[in-house]
Amino acid sequence: MKNSTDLHADGWQGRVTVEDDVEPPMPKQYARAKLATSTDVSRELAKLYREARSGRIDVADASRLANMLSILSRILSDSELEARIEALEQRGGLH
Repeated sequence: MKNSTDLHADGWQGRVTVEDDVEPPMPKQYARAKLATSTDVSRELAKLYREARSGRIDVADASRLANMLSILSRILSDSELEARIEALEQRGGLH
């Protein structure tokens, strides 16, 4: 263990303890999942369910992620409906 004393710009002097054998934290890894359609979101939700059931993911974390996937699914559905309505209006199907 090493000790060092630093004098900060504001005049505060503090002691910092540094462990010799501490490794730097691993960089975060980001999961990539295709979530462009409602079907993609359904697949990801099913995968999440299986991971929670098997104990690979904490149920509370899975619940939070499932909520986000549910919100994303509603957004995708709304976007799809909006596009379909617009297409009908352009063809003169709706007034």
